[in-house]
Amino acid sequence: MPIVTHQDEYLLSKIEVELANMINSLAREIDSIKNQEKKLGDMYQAYTKDLGKYIRKMRDKSKQMDVLAREDKSGISKTEVDAYKKQVQKVDDRIRMIEGYYDRLKDLALQKNNLTKRMKEYASLMVSHAKIRNNIVDIGLKIEKEKNKMVAAESISRNEDKLKDAEREFERSKKELNKKWAQLEEERAEVNQMWRALKNSIDDFE
Repeated sequence: MPIVTHQDEYLLSKIEVELANMINSLAREIDSIKNQEKKLGDMYQAYTKDLGKYIRKMRDKSKQMDVLAREDKSGISKTEVDAYKKQVQKVDDRIRMIEGYYDRLKDLALQKNNLTKRMKEYASLMVSHAKIRNNIVDIGLKIEKEKNKMVAAESISRNEDKLKDAEREFERSKKELNKKWAQLEEERAEVNQMWRALKNSIDDFE
């Protein structure tokens, strides 16, 4: 078994800080994607408003065709009227489908707000946790040096008290880190649920 040194502790802290920076970077990327998803949702919402105007005009035509179909000489048959009503219904169905899609897309973007917030909180705690670990190693090394140099017991005792305080802080930080990770996992589960809802909304999507 290799001998574990204080350098191994420092290296772990360094890696944790690097991971925290990566998490923050990923959170920023998710925020950017989320903003684009929201914009896409807004575009589809604007599109359905135009479709709404279009279908109202289609219904005007349908009503007028109904009127004319009563007159044999109009050149419009009941079959044509019924066929056109089916076209109107298809556009209406499309509007409802797109409305469901952009609602789910906006829900997904909103849920990602909570996810990236938790990611940034977790990253911040990781950095703090790494700093506490480094502090513990620093104090431990200082105590070791003082003992080797036969420094006064009072000074060593003060540093040992500091070490105990730092170790307690480390344990509190670890619990908080685990708690924040659980919250982050909950947010991920919520986002996954929004993804499934979005997927279900695009069946037969045009």
